[in-house]
Formats: sequence, C-alpha cells, structure tokens
Amino acid sequence: MMILKRLSLTVALTSLIAGCAMPPTSPLTVRDSQSTTAYQEADIESLLAQAGQSMPIRAAELRLQAAQLLIAQGDTERATQILSDIDTSILPPGLQFAVIRLQTQQALDNNDAEQALSYLAYMPSLSTLAEDDVLLSERLFADAYNLSGQSLEEAKILIESTDYIQDPTELQRLHDRIWQALQSSRDENLYIALQQPNNSYVLQGWLELAQAARTIADVTAQTNNIENWLNLWEAHPAAQLMPENLTAPQDIVLINVARIGVLLPTSGSLSSAGKAIQDGITTAHYASQERGMAPELFFMDSTQYVTADEIILAAQQRNLELVIGPLDKSMVKSLAEYGPLPIPFLALNYTDESAANLYQFGLSAEDEARDAATQAINAGKRFALILTPDTDWGNRADQAFADTFESLGGTVVARTSFTADALNQDIAQALKTDESKERAKSLRRATGLNFEFEERRRQDADVILLSARPQDARLIKPILAFYFAGDLPVYATSQVYSGAPNARADIDLNGVMFGDIPWVLSAPSDNRRALDAIRDNTDTRFGRLYALGIDAYNLYPYLQQLKATQGTRLKGETGQLALTEDNKINRHLQWAIFENGMPKTIELTSEQTFEYRSEYRPEESSEERTEYADEPSTQYSTE
Repeated sequence: MMILKRLSLTVALTSLIAGCAMPPTSPLTVRDSQSTTAYQEADIESLLAQAGQSMPIRAAELRLQAAQLLIAQGDTERATQILSDIDTSILPPGLQFAVIRLQTQQALDNNDAEQALSYLAYMPSLSTLAEDDVLLSERLFADAYNLSGQSLEEAKILIESTDYIQDPTELQRLHDRIWQALQSSRDENLYIALQQPNNSYVLQGWLELAQAARTIADVTAQTNNIENWLNLWEAHPAAQLMPENLTAPQDIVLINVARIGVLLPTSGSLSSAGKAIQDGITTAHYASQERGMAPELFFMDSTQYVTADEIILAAQQRNLELVIGPLDKSMVKSLAEYGPLPIPFLALNYTDESAANLYQFGLSAEDEARDAATQAINAGKRFALILTPDTDWGNRADQAFADTFESLGGTVVARTSFTADALNQDIAQALKTDESKERAKSLRRATGLNFEFEERRRQDADVILLSARPQDARLIKPILAFYFAGDLPVYATSQVYSGAPNARADIDLNGVMFGDIPWVLSAPSDNRRALDAIRDNTDTRFGRLYALGIDAYNLYPYLQQLKATQGTRLKGETGQLALTEDNKINRHLQWAIFENGMPKTIELTSEQTFEYRSEYRPEESSEERTEYADEPSTQYSTE
C-alpha cells in the first residue's frame, strides 16, 4: 500500500500544536538562536521537575510542553516516553486531544499504523473539539487507516472531513485523496459498504461512483457508467468537483484506428495457438462489422521476424496504427527492451519488463493464483497451505500464491510441490501426518508399549491454495480427506476443471472452489455461440485461446480509458480486465464451487457467504478432453 505524504498535516500540526494545549501559567521565555539548545535542555528539565510536583492536569500540560521541545530537538524516543506517562483519560478534551494528536503523529512518522490506531482509540468525542481540531483528528485517522492498508475506512473518514472544508483548492485535494482511497478498496469491501442501510447521501454517492468506475459494463453499446452516475447524482459534491484522475465521460478518448496488424505465428511450434487466437480475433471483428465501421486487419506471421526493429519496420511499412501480438514471450521481451514504441502493441504474453505503448495481456497461471489467494483472504483465511505441481507453471502459481497471500496479511505455513506418481506421500508430508506416525513409532520403541494411535494432521492451516490438473485434483481431494484435512476449504485455479461438465468424473471435487473465465462459467456470448457452430473444441483448455483473441480485439479501444481511470474493469470472455501501472492486463475471474460433481457459480456477498446459481450447461460428457497444455510441441499454454 502506498503511503500518502502527510506534509500538509505535519505543517498544520506544527503550527497549531501550542494552540490546542491548555496554555501554561508560566509561558516559556524566548531565547536567541545561539543559546536555544542549552536553554531548551534546562527548560525541559525544569518542566519535568514542575510536573512531578503538580496536580495531574497541570502535570500533563508541562509534560506536553517538554515533549514538544524534545521533538523539536529530534529526541523523539524520549518525547514518546514522556507522553506515555500522561493519563489522558482524566484530561479535559482540548488537552486530551493535544496529547493524543502528538502521540499519533509520532507513531505515523515511525510507520507504526497499529500504534497510531491504538492512540486514536482514546481520541475525545468530536462534539467536544473545536472545528480545526475535528479536521485534524479526522485526518490523523485517515493517515493511520492509509498506513494500515484499510483504504475504505480511510475514504469514509476523508468523506466526513469534507464538511469542514470551504476552500475549493483544499477541497479538490481532499476529493482526489478520497478517490485514490476508494480505488484502492477491495471489491468485496466496497460491495458490503454499498449495502449498508444507514449510509449518508454523500457517502453513498461516493461509494456508487467508485462502483460505477470499476466496470465498463457493455462493450457493444459503449455505455458509460460514470455518465449514468452523473445523471443520478448531479447534486453530489463529487459531481460538482470531480477527482482530477477520474476521467469525465466527455473526456474519454477511445482508441479509434483504421489499420490493425495481427502479429501471430502461423508456422512453427506456436502455430496452433496462434490460429486459435486469430479465430477469436476474426470472430470479434466480424461482430464489430455487423454493428458498423470496423478497422482493417493485416495478418502477419510473427515467425518471419526476429528483432523488435524488424517488427516495428514492418508495422510502419504497412501504415499500421496498432498491433495485436506477438505471442512468443521472447518477442514480447524484445519489444519491452526496445524502449518507447511508436504505436501501441497489445502483446499476448507477459514479460518482466515494460515500455511505453506496450500493453501485455495473456492467460497466465500467476493471474489465477493471485485471484485465488485474494479470495481466500477476503473470506477471512489467514494461514495457507499451498499445493502445486512440480512443473514450470506450477512453480509460477506457487510463487504467485505465496506473494499475494502474504502481501495481504496472510501467513503461508507450507509450500509443497507434488508429482502425479507420489501424490499420497507428498500430501502426507505437507500435512505432517507422516511426522505423527514417526512420533508414535518412536514412542512405542521407547516404551515397549503397543498402544493405539490416532493419526493427526497439522493444525496451523485454515485454507489450502491448490493448482492442479483435473486428473490430479480428483485424487488430491480424497487424499486430503483421508489425512483428516477434508474440512479445510480449498481455493483452486482453473486447471482443476476440464471445461466440460462431467459429474461422474468430478464428484470427488465436491466443495472445491475455483476461479475460471466467463467463457467457461457464464452463459455463452454471441461470439462463443458463433465459434461453437464451427469448432468442436471450444470447451477444452485449448478453447480458452479463442476467448483470449476475442478479448484482445474488444479490449484495444479501451486501453486509454483503463489507464486513465484507475480500478476500471472491462467485462470480457477471460474475466474482468483491469490495467496495472506498468500496462499489464490483470484478470479478475468468475468463481464456482463443485456440487454433486458439477460447477456452480458463486458470488461473494459477504466475508463468508456465497450465493449459488445454476451452471448454464447441464449436459454431462463422459469423454475426457485433451488438454492443450499437454501437447508436446507447444511452448505457449493456457496454464
């Protein structure tokens, strides 16, 4: 979480710090600058000596003055100790506020959000404070919430603060910070806040604005939720003074190009993947033509180019205004290392590097693992056991699971890579049931007694994060139950589901929750139905590449809008799509749970409550689908 600068607040505290404390009966003498330090030392000791002989309220005043002088000298540690000796519960509100304010600011300056919030818990009622003190109190709370990563609470406090601001420039700054906090809030927290019945008009308007900005609801009609919000909330303060980084509807510029290059492999090991993505692009293109004007497409075989210079020269020779591709990771890396690109490229793979005008979009294992870890945290889980296959994509999912879960405040208790031929042993080791057996054996040997022993699993995990192919996942869930871990919730990536409903094969996956793309879990779109009519593999893992092509074509016009309005999401076939600061597309998946062997879509309506909806295709298929990732000649997979 980025920590907002508190310069203006610090300045305000410095200038007002004496004003909020009760005035001392014996004001300090003003010294010349050459002797200030020596006299301050004497003053500090004098103040503390007087405090030791004074009544509690007067003693608090004196200690506060001593702490202020110490802070001015940079001795914050001693100042903190002196302030901790003050019992704020017996003080009048003004003095109580002055002490707590100084304590809180010290904690914030030390990046200790927990300590700052503990001080603020004793802040006097706002009704007992002067208006300037109320505003300072609200901003201290906001800074503490910001530092602790509680973005929505930060936004709520800042929204309350707007009642005390009249200056338009200061109000604009406050609106900008409110918007930044709201955009950093999690979807689930925002959803819960929106449903509260006692929200004020101003708070509800801000919350609905944040929700409206998160999703471009209809690509076909190009409806704009912000415009709809403005029509409903025209009298709202945010409508009168919109946040500067929220793009107004009239200012949104969609990328409108006449010539698009499609840079995909039509030969070599990636040709089958390239062809599937190309089919998705052309399907979306035909649909666009039926609605009106559509750009001209130029198909280019990416295997004919080696360097970024060659690709850019070919694009310039064809007067292309945008390129979709390449797919090969090494070519994406080459473009990223080229530097600022002359035209936008929507690459269909990811690399660690980034460059201006290079957007990166793909079906990565990391995206799905991050989404699963986030869902687990949002459900209140804090101690994760990670199970992933000992493969390249499994290792990448493992790292993404761990990084995300820990960054959100969770603890990873164990990370286990399994192999198909040693599943039982690998899971037993992960759950430490093998250790309990060994302890029992050792105890029998030591005592000579043949006592009964009840095997137990480790008790420090409350969730399992899983990435596994269907054939492995169908074995893993029963093994977990055998080793007494059947009660642990399992959050999985899409690899656990073949893509085709098969109740008989998937019955052992009951209870497993997994994220997958709307192409698989939602009712089929017009584009999906068009491809279903001419292809027989749209429900396999390979079929997901069609969805990638469709989204790549539908995504490009909105790249600038996604970049301009942080947190905006575009509903696509591969998920809800958002753009990160380094121009990488992040996918938020749809979620489902296996019930009676069938996936049922679920919606998170509160921390641990799910709403069930029926799967859209009830037919059962006994055929096992060939997974595209298993094709030996392929270097690019949906995993």
